Order: sequence, then C-alpha cells, then structure tokens
Amino acid sequence: MSRQRQSWAGVEDPLWYKDAIVYQLHVKAFGDSSQDGMGDFRGLIRRLDYLQELGVDTLWLMPFYPSPLRDDGYDIRDYQDIHPDYGTLGDFQAFVREAHARGLKVITELVINHTSEQHPWFQAARRAPPGSRERAFYVWNDDDKKFPETRIIFTDTETSNWSWDPVAQQYYWHRFFSHQPDLNHNNPAVVKAVIKIMRFWLELGVDGLRLDAIPYLCVREGTTNENLPETHAVIKQMRAVVDARYRSRLFLAEANQWPEDVRDYFGDGDECHMAYHFPLMPRMYMAIAQEDRHPIVEILEQTPAIPDNCQWAVFLRNHDELTLEMVTDRERDYMYRTYAADPRMRVNVGIRRRLAPLLDNDPDKIKLMNSLLLSMPGTPIIYYGDEIGMGDNIYLGDRNGVRTPMQWSPDRNAGFSKADPQRLYLPPIMDPIYGYEAVNVEAQQREPASLLNWMKRLIAVRRSSRVFGRGRLTVLLPGNRKILAYLREYEDEIVLCVANLSRSAQPVELDLGAHKGLVPVELLGQTAFPPINDVPYLLTLHRYGFYWFRLSQTAAPAWHEDKRAGRELPVLVLFQGWNSFFPDLVELRRREMAAGLHKRLVRQILPEFLLTQRWFAGKGGRIEQVEFERHDVWPDRTEWLLARIRVWLAERPEPQDYALPLALVWEEEGEEKTRPLLPYMLAKVRVRARIGSLYDAFANEPFCQRLVGLMARGAQIPVGEGCLRFSATRLLAELAGEAPESLPAKRLALDSSNTSIAVGERLLMKCYRRLQQGINPELEMGRFLTEVGFPNIAPLAGALEYEGDGGDRTTLIQLQGFVVNQGDAWNHTQDYLKRFLDDCLQQPETVRKAGEDLHALYRIFATTLGQRTGELHRALAQATGDPAFDPEPITVADLSDWLSRIRGEAVETFQRLEQAKAGLSEPARVLAERVLETRGALLGCLERVDPADPEAVKIRYHGDYHLAQVLVAKDDVIIIDFEGEPSRPLEERRGKHSPLRDVVGMLRSFNYAAHAALRQLAPERAGDGPALAARLGDWEWQARAAFLNGYAEATRDSAGFAIDSSQAVLLLKAFTLEKACYELRYELDNRPDWVEIPLGGLNELLPMAGKEA
Repeated sequence: MSRQRQSWAGVEDPLWYKDAIVYQLHVKAFGDSSQDGMGDFRGLIRRLDYLQELGVDTLWLMPFYPSPLRDDGYDIRDYQDIHPDYGTLGDFQAFVREAHARGLKVITELVINHTSEQHPWFQAARRAPPGSRERAFYVWNDDDKKFPETRIIFTDTETSNWSWDPVAQQYYWHRFFSHQPDLNHNNPAVVKAVIKIMRFWLELGVDGLRLDAIPYLCVREGTTNENLPETHAVIKQMRAVVDARYRSRLFLAEANQWPEDVRDYFGDGDECHMAYHFPLMPRMYMAIAQEDRHPIVEILEQTPAIPDNCQWAVFLRNHDELTLEMVTDRERDYMYRTYAADPRMRVNVGIRRRLAPLLDNDPDKIKLMNSLLLSMPGTPIIYYGDEIGMGDNIYLGDRNGVRTPMQWSPDRNAGFSKADPQRLYLPPIMDPIYGYEAVNVEAQQREPASLLNWMKRLIAVRRSSRVFGRGRLTVLLPGNRKILAYLREYEDEIVLCVANLSRSAQPVELDLGAHKGLVPVELLGQTAFPPINDVPYLLTLHRYGFYWFRLSQTAAPAWHEDKRAGRELPVLVLFQGWNSFFPDLVELRRREMAAGLHKRLVRQILPEFLLTQRWFAGKGGRIEQVEFERHDVWPDRTEWLLARIRVWLAERPEPQDYALPLALVWEEEGEEKTRPLLPYMLAKVRVRARIGSLYDAFANEPFCQRLVGLMARGAQIPVGEGCLRFSATRLLAELAGEAPESLPAKRLALDSSNTSIAVGERLLMKCYRRLQQGINPELEMGRFLTEVGFPNIAPLAGALEYEGDGGDRTTLIQLQGFVVNQGDAWNHTQDYLKRFLDDCLQQPETVRKAGEDLHALYRIFATTLGQRTGELHRALAQATGDPAFDPEPITVADLSDWLSRIRGEAVETFQRLEQAKAGLSEPARVLAERVLETRGALLGCLERVDPADPEAVKIRYHGDYHLAQVLVAKDDVIIIDFEGEPSRPLEERRGKHSPLRDVVGMLRSFNYAAHAALRQLAPERAGDGPALAARLGDWEWQARAAFLNGYAEATRDSAGFAIDSSQAVLLLKAFTLEKACYELRYELDNRPDWVEIPLGGLNELLPMAGKEA
C-alpha cells in the first residue's frame, strides 16, 4: 500500500471536476473475470479501454464493500475491505492504478449516514450498556416518539424512522431502511472514525468521495433533522482534513434538497466541492413532455450562485431512479402519468426506469436529452449502459430492473460472463427491443451511426472546451416557447445551445445582436453558418433537434450573400448628375460644392466601401488616398458611370487600379428592386426631391446584359481618350442564342479577387477588379485553348478590353461558357478527408479492413486530374505559328537562369525566416531551425546543371496550379483561372517555362490539403493528431502517385516534358523548393499560424537534397 501512496499525489488541476464527465457503474454489472456470474474488479479493469475510448474521464463506483446487499451495497458491513464477490483490496488497487494510467479519475462511495445492522459497530452498540462509548455510535431512544417533525423518506416500505432492537431493548434511529441504523454524528468519536475511513480510501488513490445522504448526519430535537448546522460542522471538519493532507481530491454531496438548501453544502467553498442538482433532473423530462421550456428555465432561475471553486453535478436519473422528491405533488402526479403509467415502474418517490424506455426508445429524444445533460451548467453523470440505449426489466424486484449486466455483445450472457446463465446475479435484458442481441456495444461499435458512436462524438465535443463546465449560463427567451436556447460563456469563448423540445420541426428567431459579426460554427460537424447581424437570427430545428454553436471570428460560408445594409449610408446631393463629383466638369459657381462632394466621396465613402469588398486586395493595409484615374458616363445610359479608381496604400510604393462602374437606383423603383442591392451600395443620393442610391454597377442586371449584347456585336465604344473593345468567339452565338441581351444576369455572392456574373445558365462573366495594363494571360490562354479545342476548360465566349490612345490594352471582362460543376477540387478534397478522418475515429476497423481499396475513389479522381493536366500541357505545346504559344527548347541558359532565380528567392526566404522565427509557435520554430541549419543542403541541389535535354521544351503553362483552380464536374475536371501567380508581374506570367511547375504546384496542393484537414480536426481530437497525420501522409502519397501516373500516361508520347528524365527529376526538386519558399513567404505575411505546412515541405526536401549533395 505504501507504493500506492507514493505513486498517486492527485491530479494537478484542483478544479478538474469542473471539466469532468462522470460515468457511473456497478462493479458487479460491468465484467465478470472469475466467471461466477458476478462482476468484479478484474473484469472492470479489462473494460477500462472501452471507457477511455468513450471519452469519459471519471468513474463513479457504486458501493463495493462487504455487505448483506439488502440495499444494493449501501448497507455496509465493513468500510475498509472489498466484497469478496468483487475481488480483493489488491484488485482494487490494481484497478486504481490502471484507471489513473488511462487518465481516468475514480470516485467511490462514502456511505457515512448509516451502516448495515451487521456492521461490527452496531453489533457492539446493541450489546453495550446505555451511555457507553459503543452504544453512542448510534442514536437510541426508549420509545419511538422522539423527533416527530422528521419526515419518512421511504414511505413505500417504512412506517417510522425508529425500529425496536430486542438485543439493546431500545429503539434505534434510521432515516432509510430499518436494517440501516444511522450513525450518531453528534458524537465526535463517530466523526473521528469516519475520517479514518475516509483517509483509508484516499491513501489508496481515490480521487473523490460521494457523500451519501449527508443532509441527515446530525439530529436535534425540535427540528426536521435535515440540513442542521451541526451537519455542516461535521462536513467542514472532514474537508479540512482533505485540504490539509491531499491534493485535488473531491467531495460530491448527495443532498436531495431544493437548490437553496443544497447551496449550504458548498459552504464558503470549504464544504463539498460538488453537489447534485436534483430538481433540474425531473424538469428536463417535464419540458420534453410538455414541449415547453418553462420547467427548465424556472428551476435555473431559482438556482442560487455558488462559490467559484464549487460545481453542480447534473444527471438524468439518480443512478437507478428518476427521483421525484424535489417536485410538487401535482408535478409528481404528472410525471407518473407521463413516464410511469404502470405502477410497477414506480419505486418510493420516483420512477425505476432507464433512459431509453423513459423516452420511448426515440433516438431523437435520447440525443436531445443527452445534449441537455452535457450542456447544462455543471458536471454531467452518465449511467452505465445509457450510452448504448440499454433497457430495463420492471418485473425484477426493487431497483434491480435497472441494474442488469452491461450488454457487451450478442453472445451468451451479453458478453458479460461465461458462467451458466442461472448463476448470473441478475438476468440480462432479453426482450426483442432492448435485449442484448439487439442492443450491445460490439454491434454499435461497428455501426457509424449508432447511439454509442454519436455519444463518443458528443462527449468529445464537450471535452474540447471548458465553457460547458466552467462557463456562465444566460437563458435566451425567444417567442417560440418550444425552443430552449441559452449561451454558455467562459473567458473569450461563447457557445450557443439551441434545443427543440417539440415532436415537430420548429423555427426560432434569436436576438443575438450583442454578438453581431460573429459566425456560429456548429460543433458536431464544424460547419459555419451565416454570420450574426442586427436582425433576429433565424434557425429551424427538426423534431427534438438541437444545435451547439461556437460563436467565432471565423470566415462566413463562402456561399453566404449578405443583403443587408452594412452601415448607415451617407447622403450625397447630385446637383448636376455625375458631373457633381468632378469640379472641372461643372460650371464655375458650383465648383466649390463639387470639390466638397468629390472630397467626401474619395476620402470617406470609397475607402469605407472598398474595405468591405472581398475583391479589394488592400484590406490588410491602410488606405492613404483614393482618386478617380478615369471616368466616363455611358454614352446612352446616364445612370451608369464607367470608373477606374486608383488606390494608394501605406508602405506600398505602387498604387493599385480597380474597376468600379457605378449606377443609380431610385426609391420609386420599389423595395423589391433596391433591397438586393444593399450590400453593393456606397451612399444614398438626392436629386432635388428624388431619393436614390449609388451602387456598384456590376449588381445592375441591365448593365451586365448590355455588356453581353455588345460583345455579341463586337462593338467599339469611344470613351475618353481611348475606346472599349468588345469581342466574341464563335462559341458566343452557340451559347447565348439569338438574343444574348435578354438572358437573365445575376451577380454571384462568391466574390474573390474578381466579380462573377451568371448569365442565364449558359455563360459566366468574370469581371476583373484589379486592373493591370498589358495582355491578360487568362484571356490569352482562354482564347488559345478554346481555338485548339481543349475540352476541359470553361471555353472563352467573349471579352471586353480598354484600349488607350497609345494602343495599350487592359482587360476588363472575360465571358466564358458556364460549366455545371460540384464545386472546386479543394473543397471536394477537404470534404473527402473530413469523412475519412471521421471514419478513422469512429470505425477504425472498417478503415483497416479496406486495405488497398481505402482511397480507391480518390485515386481515380487524382488519376483523372493528372491525365487532364498532361492533356492541358500537350494542348499548350502544339505548334500553331503563334509565337506567344509555340513551344521552345529548354536551353542551358534557361536552366541556369531558372535555378539562379530560385536560389535568389530561397536565400531571401531564409533571411525572412531567420528574422521571423522568434515569433513562431514552438512546433513551427523547431521546423524553422532545422530548415535554417540545413539551408546549404537545400541550396546545394541548385548548383549542378545537367546538359540540356534536347527534347525538353518550355511552353505556356497554368502558373498558379492547385486544387482550388480545378472544378469537379461529374466524373471529370475543369481547369480554371489561368491568371498565374498574382504576385508576379504580368509579363512573367505570360512567359514560357517548364510545365513541371504546374505538376509541383498540384503536388504541393495535396500536401496543403492533408495539413488543412488535420487543422480542421475538432480540438477534442487533438490527441489523435499524430496517428491521423500518419493516415493523411499515406493518403497524400497515394494521391501524388495517382496524379503522377495519370500525368505520365497522358504525356507518354510527349518527350518534351517527360517526368522521368534526369533533368525532370532535377527540375521537380528545384520547383518544389521554389514553391515551398513562395508558400512560406506568403504565410509569413498573411497567416503565420500556417507556416508549419511550407516548413514541413522544405523539411521533406532534405533527404532528397542530401542524396543530391
């Protein structure tokens, strides 16, 4: 025993119980190692891995002491030993060690209100003379008239709190069964003896003690003998011993009282650490039965504040019964009628049923009730078997119907024991609904959608955050009373819980204005919902449905379209149409007014508007100045202004030009037309008595329709010193039909660096926002690939360019064929990996058995992607006589130049990494230091240049190739966005290079996808990270191999860019170094917490670099 004392000093966090999830079990019911029909500690040890995997972290063991077992072990015969049916003290110590090794704490029962009549103390007391030390261990009287004010607790079995003892020739006091005489805690010797027992178990490593029936410890005439000051003095004395001698140990008070009375058992934080919230339990059932939140809200409002170091314990039944003491008589009758219509379901003042039968075995009800249990303020307690939906047997006597063996498997005796069935302490459940052949752990472990696997997920989410155990609760009161909604808040974390108590689907509007701008992220699926705004937040919930949302600063869903006015719009007075903004265009007497209006527009309104737009590239900087670089009113539509604005940003030497056509809409056109324009409005305008709004013209349907029509006609429109050149390919007529201007045009919410307009279901208009003078590589590539007939792109249908007076061109719009798709390959891959990781966690055996077929579907996709990439390069390598596209041989000078530039970028990257590493996280800093220590090896592979491969060619290529640049279209892919890397100059993006740069881009994208999927892992699964990282590494290897195989197959007869030549191997390494350095610079500038991904990529290059060196 001394070894045990030395090995367990208690957990470090003294408030560990606030975050705990407690699992309550009978030793006799969990596992039988001796095959005698009775569970034991050795059998329990064998099941500890199951409990660890379930996610609970604390085990509450019901009494296991020597006992005649007339009250399920609460009638104790010996406080300092183990019932022989359950094992020995050595078995118990082994259990505690094994539990602690798995991070499981242990709570045992300290039943100190009473003993068994067989306890040596009582046997000595009844034989000792009155007034003796032995007799004084219990409460005696010559008649049964004393304490008439005290209620009888077990009214169904007892008629008095006194029983006659023929040996002592006196009555003894008992608050429970007559075979359980109460100890006399008014006697200091009893308290001393109890403290000795308490220390015995704490020395054995027990983390907590449940103090059974403590409101009744002391007695005093003229009182109800409940909650007496003397009782609190005893508890304080016990607590003082614990605090003085032990670390992080727990008292859990069973005080079946109203909250205001239970509050006293916390003292000033110097009595019990935890206490059960008995009144809350039945009211959760009442709320579901009545489909009204009132019972829960009412009792929460009546619950007093408790000391900071204290905690409520919440449960769905008081281990073996739904206790109804803390309800009114009327409420008790209601509960009996609703949940225990058969009198055999009732016991004393409660209902002896398990959770699943109480809730009609309705999966939605069961999940809802568990969601309430795990999100209410306090520490939740789960009764063994409830996690799989075990049933009960009301035909067994007393409370035995809910104490049957745990159902492990469909085998004999439910896998609990190999003993002959007749030897079991109780028969397992065998009915067709809840019987062990239908409901068992083994079956549910294999089914992903089982209650057991769902409970694992819910428990894991609960454990991921301290907000549930430590946060304050704020009840929301929406108009729909069938909805229970509340906020849990702790430090800077906010979780919104919403529950539908109704048997039918329900809507609810929640006033969340105090959290405007935050995005609710649903915790079970990590799905982002639209952000909270000023208007009531609308949710719909299915029958008995619930949500847990973390209100976070994360990005809103990409598909979300905000149609609210984001701010109070200023009013601009237009006294001379569009010219009002430009002083040099108005008459002299009004120039001062125009100058003021212009100043207000460029200094206040435009900067504020730009910062709200996704396409604005300068959101991370400070706008110093905005000015109109060009502007012209549309020749025949005076409500449209073609504008090009120039923006200067702090600490950036070059200004940025943006396309911002403007339009006016008037109030008389009606709210139906103006409301969808709210997100795109800059200001209100007034022209005398006419009120309207100024907004982005790309949200104006007639404006967009006009653009399509002009492209179809190949029009040229003079504007300012240049002209707008509209052009069309042969496909426009095929796609748009005879009346292209009549096709509906709708701006899509998915703005990125550009704005997209859907034209019917035939065309997609891509409107470039940031403008750069010169030939646009995407337009040029789209035109070439459309002309050569490459099928896996969105074909070019038309374009709009601005041509200056010097002949220089700037691309404004590109019109493409609309491609029906299922989203981009990045999201497709993330969804796939999320499902894969869920499978790894929830059904690992299925994943293991999949073997080589594990990623078969994704390998098909990656192979297809590789093939289409190879076919793209073959199309771009065609000789057509166009010098901008005809392939050219790769020369030694090319190789030398490329490697030199890569080396220069790498050196610059390493210098920036050296400067930034001190501010990185510890894991990233370790990777950074390794990269910096071995930078010579990384650069070494760039020193040697093989003689040029005479067949290798440089061609035009994608230039910014990754999974987000690919659309998934049924069983194929569509390659999009040929702009190249935005940070590189336009001419460089139009240059020819080795197509292997695209190959490397996609390979690095697979690596990013794996890391991003791991980062999406819920916090509660962080401990599984290393194992899942290995799984993702295997996926990445398979995806890369499939992609390269597909690429090699498509380019097999194209020697110009074979991937297996010695030169190709060198270039793949060099381009990987280049890409990883580019990624690292980007992450250092924009997302420092992502730098581990490119740093990992550089570290993976080290073995290759070493071989090369």
